[in-house]
Amino acid sequence: MSVSTIERDEVHFSSKRTGQDATAGNEPQLASARSGKSAVRKFFHTRAFGWTVLLLLLVAWQLSALVKLNPTVSSPLLIGQTLVEELSGRGLLWALLDTMRLLAIGFAIAAPIGVVLGFLMGRVRVVWALLEPLVEIARAKPTTAIIPVLILFFGIGDTMKILVFLLSAIFPLLMTSYAGARSLSQTLKETAQTFRLSWWETQWEVALPAALPFILVGMRQALGTSLMMSVVVGMVAGNDGIGFYILEAQQAFNIRKLLAATVLVAIVGYLINAIFLALEKRFARTGLMQS
Repeated sequence: MSVSTIERDEVHFSSKRTGQDATAGNEPQLASARSGKSAVRKFFHTRAFGWTVLLLLLVAWQLSALVKLNPTVSSPLLIGQTLVEELSGRGLLWALLDTMRLLAIGFAIAAPIGVVLGFLMGRVRVVWALLEPLVEIARAKPTTAIIPVLILFFGIGDTMKILVFLLSAIFPLLMTSYAGARSLSQTLKETAQTFRLSWWETQWEVALPAALPFILVGMRQALGTSLMMSVVVGMVAGNDGIGFYILEAQQAFNIRKLLAATVLVAIVGYLINAIFLALEKRFARTGLMQS
């Protein structure tokens, strides 16, 4: 082997070792960069990302109000101040409590009816054949279109409002309960047969727990729909409640009052949704829900 060949090999080996040493020296920086990217990626998949976007929108809204891009729109800070003042004055608070009282009554009536009928439609073919045409026709009609009919027969009192809330809630409950009853897996069916459970035992101990996640989702949807209808019915045919409160503020051109009441309704809707999400997680941890 010639001297020049040996020298070339030594130079190649030296450069390769130098590259490996440089890579080894950069490993902490590379690991730090990867962990940083992973943290950013995780952030975009958390609720914190959504809250950050909401906060930025509120800041942009506040800045636009300060420079008076639209003089008729109040700033978030002034709306928050008005909300606190109206709640302390009890006018807005009593309007909300009156609406929630009637909504709770309507939901308390709709929940057992919707859940039981929906579950039976999913588990008993005869019940499905009997109710399916009526349910499909009735739920295709918007509840707002039924309000004039209810006013004609029941006036504009509490009975009419309770019926509006009942009709708003019953169909989401019925359809999600039906879907839950139909979701029973073949494995669970075979398990019930293996343990020789009776029909009633299968429904109570197997099918109902499997349908519970669907039922809770239906309850969230039903309450959200009923809350929206509470505003509509108060505007269309109300003499009290949160919808009537918003209507009065709009007619008086009191933008702050109107937006404060709207924000309060949104907060109540968010809290209701959060409560039912917490219930779903609790039932999942205690094993009362099966998928």
